[in-house]
Amino acid sequence: MANEITRLLPYRSYDENDVINFYSLDAVTGEAGSVVQVSSANLTDEPVSMTTRGDSDSYNNVMGNGYSPYPEVNYKVSKVAGTGAAVRPLGILLRDVRANDENGQNLIYDSVKREELQCVISGQAVPIATKGIFTVNVNALAGGVAPAVNSLAVPAANGTLTGVAFASADQAEKDAAVGKFIATGDRVGQSSTDAFEGAYAILKLEL
Repeated sequence: MANEITRLLPYRSYDENDVINFYSLDAVTGEAGSVVQVSSANLTDEPVSMTTRGDSDSYNNVMGNGYSPYPEVNYKVSKVAGTGAAVRPLGILLRDVRANDENGQNLIYDSVKREELQCVISGQAVPIATKGIFTVNVNALAGGVAPAVNSLAVPAANGTLTGVAFASADQAEKDAAVGKFIATGDRVGQSSTDAFEGAYAILKLEL
């Protein structure tokens, strides 16, 4: 399935003015809908550097005296891993970050397939939404558990979200919350291979 790693479902509403195209993910792969925060952004550094690919499927780009490095955005974001003093969410990824497609082919050489997959390759700038309404699937919810309506959307492990009632949330959870859940449901699978069967929710992102 083309979009099997994404955490976003199609329904969404946002303004492009609330999207940041400034950072790349500090990992080879990452899922759209993951909560991220800035991990490196030193403006004295060059915004883009030329580097050899670190993943094992890269083309051997040194042939004789030839050298063909790849551009990489130096300003980085990483997935948020929970709450705490160091957690300051920036937003959610709008596109998957991938090195290969579902057949194991390197996406560096196939711009059409990248558009079909709605992804960027690792090292490229990835769009990050800071405000809007988004539908997240079961993979975006910690433990696959549907949150309660009106609960705070609080970061959990691996860039996922969990719902916490405002009355029971501690200060760290309130500080780290990225918005609130305004609708939830349970999606019944349409086939035995339905990747998004299970809980889902509509997130009102407010950062």
